[in-house]
Amino acid sequence: MNNTILTKADLAKRQQRSLESITTACSRNPSSVPPFFKLGTNKNSPIRFRLSDVIAWEDELAELQKKQVAEQVQSLKPRWMI
Repeated sequence: MNNTILTKADLAKRQQRSLESITTACSRNPSSVPPFFKLGTNKNSPIRFRLSDVIAWEDELAELQKKQVAEQVQSLKPRWMI
């Protein structure tokens, strides 16, 4: 297991997203970013991500997208081909 810790900036770079989008997602839509933890209890406490959690989250997202694409392709096939 990889215990490397990432900052929001590290995650933004890894996912090719803006730091602002990561920051916004953490507060408004936490399910749109990998699991995270805060270093403290204050509202503005720094947020960190475990690399192992990020990789697992990305793998889950890729599998979900693969299933959705397969379902879309299946729905596009003519009925006589099914």
